Amino acid sequence: MAIEDVLFLPGFMCDERLFAPQTLALKSAGFCCQTGDYGDSASTERMAREAMRGVSGSVALVGLSMGAIVALEIWRQFPKRVTHMALLNGTARADAAGPSRKSQLRQVVEGGLSTVLRQELAPRYFAAGHNSEHLTALIASMGQRLGPEAFVRQSVALMTRQSQLELLASISCPVLVVAGDEDAICPLPRQEEMAATIPASELCVLSPCGHISTLERPERVNAALLRLLSKPADQSSNVRTAVFNRQPSRKGKGEKQHGYQ
Repeated sequence: MAIEDVLFLPGFMCDERLFAPQTLALKSAGFCCQTGDYGDSASTERMAREAMRGVSGSVALVGLSMGAIVALEIWRQFPKRVTHMALLNGTARADAAGPSRKSQLRQVVEGGLSTVLRQELAPRYFAAGHNSEHLTALIASMGQRLGPEAFVRQSVALMTRQSQLELLASISCPVLVVAGDEDAICPLPRQEEMAATIPASELCVLSPCGHISTLERPERVNAALLRLLSKPADQSSNVRTAVFNRQPSRKGKGEKQHGYQ
C-alpha cells in the first residue's frame, strides 16, 4: 500500500487523543498521520485553512463531529487536495443548538469549564453502555487542556457556521459516513442525509454507539477507515453503499430529540 497522508480533525474541545486508536491502526498499515491544529480560529472557514497549513500535497481527511464540519469546509476550499474523506458523527446542517451553547458559554466564562465538560457534554456523548468514568475523564482532560478561550472560539464557530447541504453533491472523492445508533448530538438521520447526497459514499451505522465512535467502537471505525483508504482516490462513481453494523433494536427506544451539533 502506498504511503498516504491522513489528517485527523478533532471534534469540539478534543485533541489528538480522540483518534488514538485510529492513529495506531493507520500508522501500522503504513499511513502517515497528523492531527489538524485549528489555532485561534473562531470560524469553520478559518479552522479549515489552519488545519491545512501544515499539510503539503494531497491528504485524506478524517473528521469527527465539528471535525467533520471542518472536513466539508476543507473540501469547499481545497477540493483538489482531498483524496478521501471520513465524516464521523457529523452533520452538514447549520447549527440548531444556539440556546444551549449560549448557556454553556456563560458558565465557562464564569469559570465553570470543568462542570460543563463533565456534567453537560460527556453525559450526552456516549451510548448508555459506554458512559464510563474513564471516557468522561478523557473528555474533561482534553477540554481542560484546550481551555476556556478555545471553548468560546469553537462555540462561536459552530453557532455561526453555514449549511453545507448544497456542497455534498459536489464531493467526488470516496467518502465514509459513520453514524452511532444512539448519537444524541448528531442523530442517525443527519448521517443518512449526507450519505444519500454524496455520490461515492458508504454509510456505516455502529451499534451500540453514541457520538464518539472513535473511542466507543474503535475496531469497527478502524476497519471502516482502512476499507475507505484502500479505494482509488480518483473514484467518482455514483454508486452508494451502506454497511450496517446493527444489533437488534431495543424495545421502546425512540429517537432522541436533543440539539444537533
